[in-house]
Amino acid sequence: MAVITLKIVVGNVASVIETFTQLKIYRSITGVDGVYTELTGPLTRLALEASTTLYEYVDLAGDPDYYYKSSYYNPTGPLESSPSDPIQGEGDAALDIVSVSDLKTNYLFGLDLTNDEGTPYPDSLYESFIKSAVSWLEHRLDLPITPRTITGEKHDYYRDDYNKYIWMKLHESPVIAVDEVRMVLPGEQIVQVFEPEWVHVQQESGQLQLVPGAGSAGSILLGAAGAYIPIVYGSNRFIPDAFRVDYTAGFESGKVPPLIVDVIGKKASFGPLNIAGDLLGGAGIASQAISIDGLSQSFNTTSSATNSGYGSRILQYSREIKEVLPMLERYYKGIRLAIV
Repeated sequence: MAVITLKIVVGNVASVIETFTQLKIYRSITGVDGVYTELTGPLTRLALEASTTLYEYVDLAGDPDYYYKSSYYNPTGPLESSPSDPIQGEGDAALDIVSVSDLKTNYLFGLDLTNDEGTPYPDSLYESFIKSAVSWLEHRLDLPITPRTITGEKHDYYRDDYNKYIWMKLHESPVIAVDEVRMVLPGEQIVQVFEPEWVHVQQESGQLQLVPGAGSAGSILLGAAGAYIPIVYGSNRFIPDAFRVDYTAGFESGKVPPLIVDVIGKKASFGPLNIAGDLLGGAGIASQAISIDGLSQSFNTTSSATNSGYGSRILQYSREIKEVLPMLERYYKGIRLAIV
């Protein structure tokens, strides 16, 4: 029994809440195709909110082998959506990207993943290396991969950007959804919360603009004369930290690009490969010979102070990762110029 935290991303929450008001959580304890029973009830279903994209549910009696589904629900009717794809309750978003089974099948295929007594390595060992690989790639690319919530990110007001529909570049991308954009006065006094329909964001790049809808509010906010922001800030061309943005960045579960998944899987395999290589033929043994009555037999492994038994596969994966990283950096971060 383990405490499992499920993270559910509702990327189009503003559209969903037009029909549904709650999230139901289901669990199967007999595999991915088993019978799913609702864990939540009338008092514990997760309430959907217009300003919230990332929802969490904690299963105190969970297990890494259990599978979970979610659905949208409206008790009036009642009305329920089709269930989501099943996810394994491994308690960490990194393990939704590459599971222990994926790692063994796709990157460690054909290896003897047991100790000297023939006992298989514990799943916790593989999980640790998967989580470490995801964290490594996030830091290496400066890119959120697992979903993360950013609250109150500060952006300055520039008069020139105001004329471009308040253009701003969010600090983290890709963006799953923007929950709220608001304008504040010095002292954190909120003077405007912008309508969700006005928020236009390019998800991959994180570029955000506020484009008013039809009606008087839109013309007041961004009109050519007597506009709301110039009235508040007078003739200032620059106001620091005038805007706050709440949003969720990263990739939704099941939508991580295959190239990123591949890099994570190869990087995560290094730990098990090193351990398995060290134990090949016995811990720390590079060669061994047996002699009985004039007959002898010997074998050598690639284990040494600088090599492990599966060093060739590690080197191959390392070369492939090295070739892909510059491509990912250019795609997600573009060309960075240093001005001296």
